[in-house]
Amino acid sequence: MKVLMKTTIAAALLSTAFFANAAEAQQKIGVVSMQNVLQQLPQAQEISARLQEEFADDFAELEKMTTELQGLQEKAERDAQIMSPSERLDLSREIELLETRRQLKYKALREDSERRQQEERNKLMRDIVREAQALAQAQGFDMMLNDGSVLYATDALDMTDEVLAKMTGGN
Repeated sequence: MKVLMKTTIAAALLSTAFFANAAEAQQKIGVVSMQNVLQQLPQAQEISARLQEEFADDFAELEKMTTELQGLQEKAERDAQIMSPSERLDLSREIELLETRRQLKYKALREDSERRQQEERNKLMRDIVREAQALAQAQGFDMMLNDGSVLYATDALDMTDEVLAKMTGGN
């Protein structure tokens, strides 16, 4: 009986020690929604406004070309009956040339605009990652994950608001 009691007590102590070590070894993990932080940052709106200003002249020129093209098309429809065949041909070529130039301008402008937006977005994302890493280190996290790569996480693990606060100066 004494042996059974000693064995039971030893087993209880060992299991208590085992679970205590397991509790100590538990990792601290956090999750951040990078997309939500990016969308809510005032810096993102500032970048958007700055890029619109940067490309404003090009968009105005494109709009001018569109208006000019519409005017020529209206003229072609309106005056088709009174124009000579050579005038119609010249006007048709002018419309085609302007439409081609407008399409090329639009494509180049769209590509340049998208490239610049991506550059600025990448810079901002690097800043967000840096802040999330700093927050994780400061709060003793073992791991910080992007919510896009997590299937499920409780709200207690969500550190998005804290990262957003650090990024906006609301420590």
